[in-house]
Amino acid sequence: MAYEQAAGYADVFKHFAVDEADRPKQSCYPYAPVFPVRLNGGKAVIKRTTGPATAAAAIARWVEALAGQGAGVVTPLPLPVDNPARVGDRFWVAYPWVGGRPYTGSAHDVAAAGDLLGRIHAARPAVDDLPEFGWPDHDAASVEEDVTGLRQVLGEHAPDLRDEVMARMEPWLESFMARTLPPVRDGGLPRAAVSMDFKANNLVYAGGAPVLVDPDNAECAPRVLDLALAALLFHNEMATAPPRLFTAGEWSAFSSAYRRHVRLTEAELAVWPVAVRYMLLEWGVWTLIDADEWNDPDAPRQRGFLRDLATVDADRFPLR
Repeated sequence: MAYEQAAGYADVFKHFAVDEADRPKQSCYPYAPVFPVRLNGGKAVIKRTTGPATAAAAIARWVEALAGQGAGVVTPLPLPVDNPARVGDRFWVAYPWVGGRPYTGSAHDVAAAGDLLGRIHAARPAVDDLPEFGWPDHDAASVEEDVTGLRQVLGEHAPDLRDEVMARMEPWLESFMARTLPPVRDGGLPRAAVSMDFKANNLVYAGGAPVLVDPDNAECAPRVLDLALAALLFHNEMATAPPRLFTAGEWSAFSSAYRRHVRLTEAELAVWPVAVRYMLLEWGVWTLIDADEWNDPDAPRQRGFLRDLATVDADRFPLR
């Protein structure tokens, strides 16, 4: 996967007054433009955030409120220019560079990540204008597209798994709108401001504690969906993570640390297996279909993760 070149973002650097000598040659992240720079004499990073302006400002207020309550999260740099800001047709934000180390998959790192997610969900700062979680509305054609795409990618890259996975996933995909969506959408589940992208590759461990460095997909959503996303995708696209999802022991450590801060309701506990299936079908299937690493001989770790994701069941992540 090609890293985006900084030369195509001169207007962004100009807005934030980054001198040419302080700009990188390319993004430091392969999946989106994320540029490490020097700004006001210090190390910083410039990346995209969610628009429109009201949403970008709401995310900034949210992370500032979280940081004020002691949660490890980046906050926009105070600058003499708008930050976040619209540049062209996208919104951008400058954060301080967080020095530290990546996630290692150690027992400490797993539990510390669960602790941070719990702190974020428990904080519940009052933030207006945060984007609302959008519910899907799949028709027969979109379901067939997912079924066909999944069958093709497994047939090409994991033929030994194709029949087993499709026998389980195809009925789930076909019944999603009738059986999986309603209990989650209509269950009156507690909502929270969540990052909706709480994964190891969005954390930096500074002084042993994780800091969320990419909060910019934040929205107001049922918190169990954010927890389910972490259960399934925490190790996705992370070179230093194990080549798989959480083990039972890792999930126990992660969820126990999370629940020191959040008391899940009976409704959340009851719907949890459905919430995991929801995120598997909505986010997991897309991850399986879209992944370039199936074909990449230099990415055996991610290939192992994808194979585990294809065969995972909600029973691996109990909350009772």
